[in-house]
Amino acid sequence: MTSSLQHAIEGLYNAFSDVPRPRQVDGCPCCIDEKGISTLLAKPLRDLSPDDLTHYATSAFLTVGDVADYLYFLPRILDILTVEPDWWPQPEIVTKAIGTTGYHSWPETHFRAVSSYFDEMLNFLLITEDSGSLLDSWICALGILHVDLQPFLARISAVPPRLIDFYEDNSKDLARGRLASEFWNDAPQERNQVLAWFQSAETQRLIQKAYGLI
Repeated sequence: MTSSLQHAIEGLYNAFSDVPRPRQVDGCPCCIDEKGISTLLAKPLRDLSPDDLTHYATSAFLTVGDVADYLYFLPRILDILTVEPDWWPQPEIVTKAIGTTGYHSWPETHFRAVSSYFDEMLNFLLITEDSGSLLDSWICALGILHVDLQPFLARISAVPPRLIDFYEDNSKDLARGRLASEFWNDAPQERNQVLAWFQSAETQRLIQKAYGLI
């Protein structure tokens, strides 16, 4: 993890420190039992493990939780996503839940902290080898949150190895005019934006150049 990404994570904890610890979390017993809820309420936020939070974060706003408790747990959820890339839920599930909280009308301190985290996460992936699947997941996650993807796509274009990683993760589906992730069904407009970017003459030229074909 880069120091900038670590700083962004600390920024999340600081920005959301004004969200009170929940006194209760309502949830369907089939998704999270009383012991799981008790653990969430008893442990300090930063001490919550991936196992402690996985059922809550996966089912948030479906069968467990509400906006107030989700915003309390959000810094730790994003922190875990950073250090445990194979954790379930995936980024797309997390950002869909963030959108449910009214992300685009958040207080400025909250919005800015999460936006900074997204920026630094992408920066980290751009310097990480073989990050195609994670890069694909995070771009889709941002699309689901209806974030402007153009600046992120431009940054991928500027790093040929990551452009190839991203392309190869989608190449088979691109041949059929699609993207690989089924999560794009939650963001059809943003999916079309990424498809158009992949199909553009400039991106095609960059891909061919990266492969040494021109």
